[in-house]
Amino acid sequence: MKRLRVIVVGVGVMGKYHANVYAALPNVDLVAVVDPNPSRRCEAKEAYHCATYPSLEAFLAETTADAASVAAPTSLHYSITQQLLEAGIHTLVEKPVATEVKQARQLAMLSQEKGLVLQVGHITRFFQAVDILNQQVSNPYLIEARRLTPYSRIRDVGVILDLMIHDIDIVLGIISSDIEEISVSGHALNGSPHEDVAAAQIVFANGCIARFLASRVAPDAERSLVVAEANQTLRFDFAKEPHTEIAIFRPLQDEGAVSHVVVDRRVVADENPLRKELEHFLARIHHQAHPIGTLEDDLRSLDLAMRLQAQISDRNKSKIHIPH
Repeated sequence: MKRLRVIVVGVGVMGKYHANVYAALPNVDLVAVVDPNPSRRCEAKEAYHCATYPSLEAFLAETTADAASVAAPTSLHYSITQQLLEAGIHTLVEKPVATEVKQARQLAMLSQEKGLVLQVGHITRFFQAVDILNQQVSNPYLIEARRLTPYSRIRDVGVILDLMIHDIDIVLGIISSDIEEISVSGHALNGSPHEDVAAAQIVFANGCIARFLASRVAPDAERSLVVAEANQTLRFDFAKEPHTEIAIFRPLQDEGAVSHVVVDRRVVADENPLRKELEHFLARIHHQAHPIGTLEDDLRSLDLAMRLQAQISDRNKSKIHIPH
């Protein structure tokens, strides 16, 4: 198998995770990291013994690579990913791929024209618990997703693109029905230009209702998902990393009436889902794996997130009082 030359663009918290995984994988050479911060470049050079560059332009002017991970600020995802694809480099970009659906579609078309892998870093697709969810659920009528944290390192986009999009992607992965109605409210706090708290409800054409709550100013961390079907209710607690606690409640029939509920409790361990994600990305480059989630899936999730964000923006504008 050909060794792949890989770079990481952006070595903040998430970028370091990517670099650590690549440095440990066989048949991979982490040849460079790109970051405008001199101290980060110095740390990376010492940790990974690779070249460092202050910009992607500086790297591309001197050499190239087979693949790249983009872990730069969200607002830069589109421009960086476009440069990488234009240079013929397979690219994995942390979610969201862009802050506009039009831009995301342009990148998808560019990757297809160039015959390159473009993968969006929806890491939850590589959770064992999400795989169990996809296998167990077929026709939910109610879904409730809560993703709360006391802080977030991402500040150039709101909490919908930062956190809620994870749950949007999970929910859209189990519901193929069209969206019939959306409603959302949100608050920007502490002088932020973007929403820090958002609550949304989605009604699908098949009748399923999905409710989402996301916050990056919560007193405690919570990541939970409840999915209700006619014959079972599944509850997932993702906040116990690296484990996920799953409880499946099923009614026990007694002479035609429901008299008891049987609970099936499980604990599943997710050993480094980021490594699984990056291994899958590299396997796709070698034509040894099919996508787990297509670019159309990515676009569908981003489109819904952007619709929710736009509704919050429109509502906030309507509240502005203009004196006569």
